[in-house]
Amino acid sequence: MNPESVISQLRAAWEQEGAGARRYSSHRPPYRPIAGSEQDQTTPDGVANPLWEVVRWMPAEPDWHDGRLEPTYTYLAFDKDEAAKLDAVGAGRQGLATRYAWSIISPGDATWMAEQLAGRSVVEIGAGSGYWAWQLEQAGIDVAAYDPHPAAEDNTYCKAGPYTTVLRDDATAVKHHQDRALLMVWPPYGGEHARHALSLYEGDLLIYAGESWGGCTADDEFYELLDAEWDQVSVAPQHVTWWGIHCHLAAYKRKART
Repeated sequence: MNPESVISQLRAAWEQEGAGARRYSSHRPPYRPIAGSEQDQTTPDGVANPLWEVVRWMPAEPDWHDGRLEPTYTYLAFDKDEAAKLDAVGAGRQGLATRYAWSIISPGDATWMAEQLAGRSVVEIGAGSGYWAWQLEQAGIDVAAYDPHPAAEDNTYCKAGPYTTVLRDDATAVKHHQDRALLMVWPPYGGEHARHALSLYEGDLLIYAGESWGGCTADDEFYELLDAEWDQVSVAPQHVTWWGIHCHLAAYKRKART
């Protein structure tokens, strides 16, 4: 996938007659891209974030509750042939997630995380392609990234990368980095590694991107541990999630031990 080519095709699709018009629910506003909207975010000079640059040109659905735009399926906003062409070059959630990351990281997210970290380094467990680690490194943050199946080796969730160094190790790698903040992004549904990492972590700052109880990330025991031992202290205000995917990006501090 050439991101510049995908962006060019998406921009051309928006120029076609009828682009964005709804076919199934005319009472809702038309689809539109994040690019040029009040939600748009500029990638800083010298920083590469191809996932965001593609996502901002995807057709987006206004959320029912707050109107925030959430990227959605190409076939909803463009004609059948155009949508098929876009899907063929990877302009869809599945293609972008397996090439880059399963949770979108916007420029605002990177800035927010840097503020939460306040100079601290990070250990990421389940780093996959290393895309989020790469974004943080471009913001000047030191990241030690681990995954039991690094991207492009034998990881069915990641088909490209790695975008930075991702070492082969499981959740136990957190034991070697107790002084760092812990980062976990979209841990696999029903998987144990998020709970395992959190149970082994002795530090006081967790940054987590994923769904909550009953969602498509981690397992119930992870959320039980999160509720029992951690307090949410901040939520990334500019985080963008796929339509129908209830991903949030939040920082947690460990509760005082009694």
